[in-house]
Amino acid sequence: RAWRRYIYLWIYYAVFEELAMKDTDRARQVYRECLKIIPHKHFTFAKIWIMAAHLEVRQKDLAGARRVFGRAIGECPKERVFKAYVELELQIGNIERVRTIYEKMLESFPANCKAWTAFGELEQSLGELERARAIFELGVAQPLLDMPEVLWKAFIDFEIAEEEHSRARALYNRLLERTTHVKVYMSFAQFESSIGDFQRA
Repeated sequence: RAWRRYIYLWIYYAVFEELAMKDTDRARQVYRECLKIIPHKHFTFAKIWIMAAHLEVRQKDLAGARRVFGRAIGECPKERVFKAYVELELQIGNIERVRTIYEKMLESFPANCKAWTAFGELEQSLGELERARAIFELGVAQPLLDMPEVLWKAFIDFEIAEEEHSRARALYNRLLERTTHVKVYMSFAQFESSIGDFQRA
């Protein structure tokens, strides 16, 4: 808690230099000095990395922002930093870099179902259905997942959206080998009813 208050003082100082004093170089130096004193091997603050990167974005220094994010990921990967980096590259439209960031994020957080889901849904939105399917398959194959029901639902919804009903049915059957939760049975029955297979439902 003491560190958090301390870091916010640095943030207020940097914002003051940038917005009130119009001194971008000084604001950049404040962020750099703050990042130097944080013992990143023990803990870090995603917010300070993100704000330092966003300063570079406001200065139209995309390479500078990428350097900040790259250093953050290299020294102390945090989920919020990865998300902010993805958002930046999506705004620019650099899909290949977004893919690389997601890959690195999932190397660091292989149990993160929201990340697997977001990556799969990104590929689906781009029409890259085989890529999306491969990502979902890799995700559900992980030995440990933080919210497996979220990822399985996303995978099933993906196949239903693409009208791959036999694939969706196979996923339901695979899921039922892992869980006997009543919600899965209900969802499976609703799926069969929705496609007119009342006998299966």
